[in-house]
Amino acid sequence: MRNQRLYFDHPAHVVSVAVAFPVISIIFVSLRFWARKVQKQPLKADDWLIVLATLLTVGLGITQLYGVYTGALAYPTQIPPGYTGRVSGLHTTQLIIKSQIEWAYAQMFVLALGCIKASFLFFYMRVFAIEKKSFVSKLLTGLIIFEAVWTAALYLSVLFECGHRFWFIWSSDDEYTTHCIRTHPRYFTLCIIDIITDIAIISIPIPLVLRLNLSRSRKIAVSSVFLLGGGSFFASLIRFVMTAGNLVGGNNITYDNIIGATGSAYWATVECGVGVMAACLPTVQFVIRKRFTEWSACNRKDGFGSRSTDPGGHVAHSNRSAEVAFAKMDTCPNLPASLVYPASIWTEESIGKENFAWDERILDMTR
Repeated sequence: MRNQRLYFDHPAHVVSVAVAFPVISIIFVSLRFWARKVQKQPLKADDWLIVLATLLTVGLGITQLYGVYTGALAYPTQIPPGYTGRVSGLHTTQLIIKSQIEWAYAQMFVLALGCIKASFLFFYMRVFAIEKKSFVSKLLTGLIIFEAVWTAALYLSVLFECGHRFWFIWSSDDEYTTHCIRTHPRYFTLCIIDIITDIAIISIPIPLVLRLNLSRSRKIAVSSVFLLGGGSFFASLIRFVMTAGNLVGGNNITYDNIIGATGSAYWATVECGVGVMAACLPTVQFVIRKRFTEWSACNRKDGFGSRSTDPGGHVAHSNRSAEVAFAKMDTCPNLPASLVYPASIWTEESIGKENFAWDERILDMTR
């Protein structure tokens, strides 16, 4: 037995997460689409996948709200008066709804995770896979195929965990364990693969950035943009602890079936919400920063001296060894040459094949 209530054992906390993360996800995706419009970028697979992930995150929030409303989540298991059997043999309305919610959010969670990770990978295809036959392009394509196959396999295993006899999913625990596939190995596998793929997705851009001819501080600045996706890693790590039923602050969340399901649903929503935000941040933060810089530069009376004489233009720069392209876009006469987010180069008809010397002004991400 536990000594005190955990945060996700409080209905108010569960409701807060169920509302906050879907809403924040919608806001970030809206900003992402605004950024694409500002950059004059076409909407591609990475954008549409994150939209689907957001819709699924909203679905996770709705299932949690319904669970709290019906008392099937965030409340201890209710034992009927006079019941003397084992808890695993209970088959009450509360437990039926809990099992139905658990089955629904498990399906949405698997699909949402797959969409988020695939969105990251397709985004990297925009940025780094300039040449279709390059090693980076082949690596990302392979990871996308793996993620698609893994997501499909896991989704089907959740959907048909009791074969075609779906009613056993919301039967008593005794009947479920007799007729259905054990869920613990599957969830442990999901958590482990999830953490491994998170690490891979976070790590992919770093070696490419480190190969650029930049100062150490500039490399750190560029790398930090891509490391924003690390937030979802910590959420998945915490969810792994929840699912594994390890002690958290001296309390085991699996002491009660409903509380255990609530903890898993709670952190599933957190992970998906953080994942959506992390996938949108690299695009959104650059456009916001660039707009603010342009506004500040255009409103400065003294300008930037001799560096502000460019009439405004659009020049592409590429580094074939790193397979990364950058562009110079001056939209304000008083604004010095600045880095355009690598994805912006996608609108160029041709970026050229020669190696350009890196321009310190173009690669200054700290402005």
